[in-house]
Amino acid sequence: MKFDLQLFAEDAIENQTSNQLRKGIRSLKKKIAIHQYKIEHPWESYSDWFDEPGRQPGRIKHWQKEIDNMEESIQNRVDELTKRGESL
Repeated sequence: MKFDLQLFAEDAIENQTSNQLRKGIRSLKKKIAIHQYKIEHPWESYSDWFDEPGRQPGRIKHWQKEIDNMEESIQNRVDELTKRGESL
């Protein structure tokens, strides 16, 4: 089975079905929740969290940037569904 990964690229969301867009939104929301948990409990992701305090801000900033990117991806999918006259 061949799978065209370009179909799921951010610039190709207009080629995805509405169900694929909704599934993508659900998946991104789950990933956001995981990242938010990591920000709230970073020592569970990094065993050396307390040993390297200088790296803590960078790691949190990285997770937050990923959350921001995922939220933008969600909004792109919501906008595409709205453009189609559909809702979540």
